[in-house]
Amino acid sequence: MGFKVRFHRISPEVLSIEFEETSAAELSYVAEQLESRFSSIQDVVFLNGVITLFSTELNQILDELSSFLDSVDETYESSFRTWYIPTWYNGLDLQFIAEKKRMSIDQIKEIHQKGEYTVEGYGFLPGFFYASGVPESLDLPRRSSPRARVPAQSVAFAAGQMAIYPFETSGGWNILGTTPYQFFDPNKNPPVIVKAGDRLRFYEIDESHFEALQLIWETSSDHEKILSHVC
Repeated sequence: MGFKVRFHRISPEVLSIEFEETSAAELSYVAEQLESRFSSIQDVVFLNGVITLFSTELNQILDELSSFLDSVDETYESSFRTWYIPTWYNGLDLQFIAEKKRMSIDQIKEIHQKGEYTVEGYGFLPGFFYASGVPESLDLPRRSSPRARVPAQSVAFAAGQMAIYPFETSGGWNILGTTPYQFFDPNKNPPVIVKAGDRLRFYEIDESHFEALQLIWETSSDHEKILSHVC
């Protein structure tokens, strides 16, 4: 019972909790339990084995937090999903990636689609998730010179992580292509569908299929259903 953790006080209102040998799925579960149990916690973020929480009443709940984490049930029924993400391989770096890896573009696409990627958490930007599982045969470091503008919904990777840019922004990841699906909507609660522990699979589409799926996404009220299978 319970998790082995270390507390790191960042400020009077911010606490980081470092977990030993904890998966993304377990972190997501604990984060949900913390938000449900402690009404004084304003926000919880987590990534790479660390949960950081924000509370104006941190001093009052420290002892209770420790007891809670010692006793929380580690056995739970997994509710994590596999999502299928269509990708139009029109990426700005696709040719560069192929040349760097000494492969054809078709080989790069095949390696990407064979992989299964596990969402580890969110960071960098609202709605920007990090997913582990990039094969070594595909992986590259971040670009030496970040782009000033990366298109929204770009499918990209760097340093072992896969991601989708939620909106147009600057960035230095290697861009494979674009998905017609939008994974971040600040007007919804929660604003994201994909959560830590979920699995991602990518499949190829062409430009006409991209446009058709984009229209379906924009007019649908059930995005989870769309993401749960290959369209």
